[in-house]
Amino acid sequence: MKKILPAALAFALLSSGSVTVFAQQADNVQVVKEKREHHFRHMKNFEAEVHMANELKIERLEIKKEIVQKKDQLFSLHVKAAEGGKKETRSGKKAIWQDMKQIHEDLKALKQEAHKTKKSMHDAMRADDEKLAKEKMTQWLSINEKINNKLSEKSQKLDEIIEQYN
Repeated sequence: MKKILPAALAFALLSSGSVTVFAQQADNVQVVKEKREHHFRHMKNFEAEVHMANELKIERLEIKKEIVQKKDQLFSLHVKAAEGGKKETRSGKKAIWQDMKQIHEDLKALKQEAHKTKKSMHDAMRADDEKLAKEKMTQWLSINEKINNKLSEKSQKLDEIIEQYN
């Protein structure tokens, strides 16, 4: 009996602490669940815009894939020109590369603007301001269209450089 009483007391002390921690975790899970439900309740009003954003993202990824393939082709052409001693074909593209640099800077600025706009859209959703959120979503979609256009322009510039090698 003397050994059972301290063991039971120690078990009661330890289990009460774990019950408190478990209760706090359950509250945190409930808060996360409520936030998620609030988010999806607002997002159902933007279903068409979300589909449009996904289409733009797919288009952007396809353009980026093309750009990578063209850069790979350009690398091979550049190596062949260097081996053949055709330095004038390699250095004659400086103007196009300057244009590419400007396109890169524009893309960087557009991506930052898109990030800020998307963040303000989510803030508006959290504040239950559906009109502002809709406006920001429209702005974000137009910025993403501009990004895709700039990427297409970059792809065209790479085509011009490849054409000059041939």
